[in-house]
Amino acid sequence: MVEPKYMVIINDLKQQITDGVFQPGEKIYSEGELKKKYNVSNTTVVRALQELVRAGLLTRFQGKGTFVSKSVQNKEVLFNEYNSFPNYKDTNFMRDKKLHEEFTKVISIEEITDARIAERLQIQPENRIVHFKRVRMFGDTPWAIQNNYIAKSNLLNIDFTDLNRFITLSEELKKLYGFDILNEAMKEKIQIEFPISNSEVAELLGVPVNSPVYRMERITYIPENKPFEYVESFVKHDFYYIEIQKKKD
Repeated sequence: MVEPKYMVIINDLKQQITDGVFQPGEKIYSEGELKKKYNVSNTTVVRALQELVRAGLLTRFQGKGTFVSKSVQNKEVLFNEYNSFPNYKDTNFMRDKKLHEEFTKVISIEEITDARIAERLQIQPENRIVHFKRVRMFGDTPWAIQNNYIAKSNLLNIDFTDLNRFITLSEELKKLYGFDILNEAMKEKIQIEFPISNSEVAELLGVPVNSPVYRMERITYIPENKPFEYVESFVKHDFYYIEIQKKKD
């Protein structure tokens, strides 16, 4: 199986940090430098950096760049996700499904009202919310469903008819508003959901309702005390793992 390009960047940067090429508090490559160095898209670079930030290895400051976290001096955190396929070791399956070809498909974008989601966004229950529903694929195999919710009042005068425009929602928001939503204050919760509470999720993932999935909830704050986006993701249990290692002080 070919390693996804974003994982190549993640593993290379981890190794450079471990080897001392970049010291705690030191600035690393810019997004442009990483794009050129690995010959990848900006989306791939942003994803790699996002995962390293979530792992606690990097810190990003808008307008300044990306730095090795100062806390990494006394610990090493190894973070791996979305690249474990224990149930798909058959080589014919791997070749036929082309699991290394990852992409995102936008299923729908619609305006809704939902009291539960409104509570997460800290808006009135009757306020309109834009719901972005996307499925992430390896070849023709779905592995994650992502639902992004943003108050309509934060997305005025935007044409949603071209669904492909929002394949990478973070990049589109960056174009529209100039902020990097992947580098804003956020709170995230990851838990196992069993059985799956939403039959549509099971259908889109192609799994039985009585299957376990990872359920991830994230709220992004812009400014830091005001929810801008609420995200609910569902990931097949055998497509995700987190590994953390801490060195003794």
